[in-house]
Amino acid sequence: GGGGGEPTRLIPARVPAVFEISTSPGAPTFSKNEVGVTVTAPSRRPVTARVLDVSERPGVYRIEFTPEEVGTHLIDVSIGEDKLAAGPLVAKVYDASLIKVTDVGNALVGQQCQFRVDASAAGEGQLEISINEGEVPNHVQVVGGGRCLVFWRPETPTPHRVDIKFNGEPVPSSPFIFHVAPAQRVTIDTSQVELIPVGELASCSVRVEGSGGGELTVTVRGPRGEVPVRLTGEALTGLVASFTPKHVGPHTLTAQYNNQPVPGTPFVCKAYDSKLVSVTGGLSARIGVPVQLAVDAAQAGEGNLEITVAARGLNIPTQVHPQGNARFTVSFTPTEACEHIVNVSFNKMRVPGCPLIIDVSEGGGIGARVTLPGPVPLHQPASLTLHHSAATLDQIEVNVEGPNGASVPA
Repeated sequence: GGGGGEPTRLIPARVPAVFEISTSPGAPTFSKNEVGVTVTAPSRRPVTARVLDVSERPGVYRIEFTPEEVGTHLIDVSIGEDKLAAGPLVAKVYDASLIKVTDVGNALVGQQCQFRVDASAAGEGQLEISINEGEVPNHVQVVGGGRCLVFWRPETPTPHRVDIKFNGEPVPSSPFIFHVAPAQRVTIDTSQVELIPVGELASCSVRVEGSGGGELTVTVRGPRGEVPVRLTGEALTGLVASFTPKHVGPHTLTAQYNNQPVPGTPFVCKAYDSKLVSVTGGLSARIGVPVQLAVDAAQAGEGNLEITVAARGLNIPTQVHPQGNARFTVSFTPTEACEHIVNVSFNKMRVPGCPLIIDVSEGGGIGARVTLPGPVPLHQPASLTLHHSAATLDQIEVNVEGPNGASVPA
């Protein structure tokens, strides 16, 4: 109980860490040989430590060790047989070299710019961010897990210096230089090209305000390479970039003005082909017997599938069961002997074979009679008898549906 130590503190990795212990006022003195030290890393591994005299300060001893791991290190100190009354000393080790900064590059005057800082592996500490020595304000948005987004807005077309420190130490590659280009005020409207049909012209408008005669380039890259793009109009009144996708899949649209990316690009347009959706089944239907249709949109690309079944102009309930990989089973149970009209659309476009018209007949047919045996035990074969004076075996179809709606082999 005769010694006192320093409180918790932050220390850098791979640099000798020094803690001092000293005799409390009025307590008996002790020698260096009476001081025992155990340093435990976050991984529970011991860290080599040594005790040194401080020659110019009698009664003060220095504990020195070099941590390699990030995280909390516990320093257990004993003097003679007694441990420090205050408990273990705590060293929180950090490593500024493990901080990653990404999305550093170019910026435009007057437009919000951002970069990412990932300190998730660096340990505890304080992040300091300064742009042009504090002259340009920045806003930090914490996204969790030691990661953050830094937002700022340049006002002059000059290189901007970004200094990032962690616990006072520069992070790797700091300072960072952002090259800021003059304001171009280029806008592109991609709202009409998010979902685009194959084989049809897709267009988006580009506006360049305050243009000084710069060069605009627009490229589109589809699943099988470059797609030709046609630019029409003028920069001041509005340009239109048009292209025709030939294949299903993502098409990346990239726009640059004076070799600077236009905000909002690259933009991914999703090309689809409703003609590649197939609908099969429903060749025959009777009242009270579930009808099943298969809808296959696996080759059609991304999009929204809409399925309706109508009888006498009114939609009737349908069940859609996903089968995976954009394949679906659609089922409905007719309650009227009339035409049932099936419509399937993909991204609001009707698919081939629709509307599909299914003629629903009366359930049993004239002269048909079915005899059922009544309740039957589970897991035992069950049977029913069909009486019909004119039907042949090939004309008879039997569908058995269990309580959960699943088909039972018959």
